[in-house]
Amino acid sequence: MDTRLMGIWQSPNRWVILLAATILLGTVGAAVAVFIRYYQAATPQTPSPFYIPPQPLPPGELGSLIRKEPLPSSLPEGAQAWRVMYLSTDLAGQPIAVTGTIVAPQGTSAEPRNIIAWAHGTTGIRPACGVSHTSDPYQQTPAIEQMLAEGFVVAITDYPGLGTPGTHPYMVGPVAAQSVLDSVRAARQIPEVNAGDKFVVWGASQGGNSALWTAQRAKTYAPELNLLGAAASAPAINLRGIAEFNLDKPGGGIFLGYVFAAWDSIYPDADLDAILKAEERANFDRMVEPCFTAPAGFLPVLKTLRTPEQYLSVDILSAEPWSTLFEENTPSEPIEVPILIAHGTADPLIPIELSEAEALRRCQAGENVQFARYPGSSHDAREDTAIHILGWVVDRFAGRPTSSNCGR
Repeated sequence: MDTRLMGIWQSPNRWVILLAATILLGTVGAAVAVFIRYYQAATPQTPSPFYIPPQPLPPGELGSLIRKEPLPSSLPEGAQAWRVMYLSTDLAGQPIAVTGTIVAPQGTSAEPRNIIAWAHGTTGIRPACGVSHTSDPYQQTPAIEQMLAEGFVVAITDYPGLGTPGTHPYMVGPVAAQSVLDSVRAARQIPEVNAGDKFVVWGASQGGNSALWTAQRAKTYAPELNLLGAAASAPAINLRGIAEFNLDKPGGGIFLGYVFAAWDSIYPDADLDAILKAEERANFDRMVEPCFTAPAGFLPVLKTLRTPEQYLSVDILSAEPWSTLFEENTPSEPIEVPILIAHGTADPLIPIELSEAEALRRCQAGENVQFARYPGSSHDAREDTAIHILGWVVDRFAGRPTSSNCGR
């Protein structure tokens, strides 16, 4: 989840006012320029033919590269990068194609390079909402330059349905974990990268959920990989608690809307029509269409923005199968590697109390959990937390000890 939309909500007519002012002043050229800027900010980039998987999919091991190409766009200093498509699996265990970005320091390395698997936060639920096909493939990845300066390879999955065709299985934990783990496998197949088998998974918001799911699944799904730790910033790790907190909030209308629309496509028993008020269906469909990669696209829906309480016809916390799905997609299984959970105290989307409770629960179960609290930080606090988290990641590769602080 991402609160950059908050600024647009606070000034919903900014683009309209600016465009009108330039026209009234007679500066047609400036008005055109403003319109172009608005159009670019409101219209997500369309994935290229690279993102259309071959049919049938080629045989191969999970994580096998289907195709790759150099990715020079917005390349961080001292980096080399590739856009990749690789084999992964869906919720039923069937092979699917997933895309993403692999970034590494320039040049070769005599020693195998360690990997950071980055799991990004919410961008949307349709193919145009992916990240690797945009002009800035690293817009969702904090501290990318610092990661590269430390010598890390960074594997950034798009997740299924973000770039590739179909609906993104938003907040479907097992699928996200599989996408992350297979992105690490894909990175190891690029000879210029020389990636080893050691990795740490790090994610924010939606990606925090993905990171903990990855930690749960790593040993069984990818036993050849060596996971050393899992870091989660403002993580969406208690889906029921997040839903309850956001039922009366406009932001929750969008983010929970993504959940409901995605699960309607993924789970046979999850029927969107059965939980929506009929008179709100058109508003709902418009609300879940835009992408956070082009946040100005939300401007046209602000007047009809609804909270979940306003568009739902049922108590979603008790209605089935939704109630059970909240639990099934919450990462609650034991995790053997060290965990870092970081959260801002002023988060308006995911209450810090949910992360505090989860850190304490895991600590009391004997897991190695560090909790980091950031006073005054909001939900999208990646830059506030990134350097601290990266330091923790570096320590995991260095083999330095860490111990639980039980949410204190």
